[in-house]
Amino acid sequence: MDANIEVLNFIYQNSEMGTNTLTELIDIAGDVPFEHVLLKQLEGYKAINKEAVSLLEQADHEPKGIKKLDQVKTYFMIKVSTLNNQSASHFAEMLIQGSTMGTVDMCKKLNSYPDLKDEIRALAQHLLEFEESNIEELKTYLRQDKA
Repeated sequence: MDANIEVLNFIYQNSEMGTNTLTELIDIAGDVPFEHVLLKQLEGYKAINKEAVSLLEQADHEPKGIKKLDQVKTYFMIKVSTLNNQSASHFAEMLIQGSTMGTVDMCKKLNSYPDLKDEIRALAQHLLEFEESNIEELKTYLRQDKA
């Protein structure tokens, strides 16, 4: 597979996962100020996803979404993980872990493919910076659990 298409599909899947996860958490969230943060991040993932779709279509490729099994597993992991703890701190921790994995994977892609088209590298870099910004913003919601 062409490196440009591979990276675009990764961006598409990453932003799709972010969109799906945040949509689920927003449905569960009760903390209004924190929900505002989630909504802002959701809009960022949607915009990146839209741009990835546009670039894939320009290259005559259909976006390759997340496998249904992975979507179902993520849905259940969110439900189980938030069953007993619906605090902003717990949500922030979950999202930081997901964004950290996305950041690591995006760095690997960028370092593995130095000859990406400029617009694809720019979108990948934008996703990377967006994830890093999300992590920094979410850190302010982390709190020590009380025993």
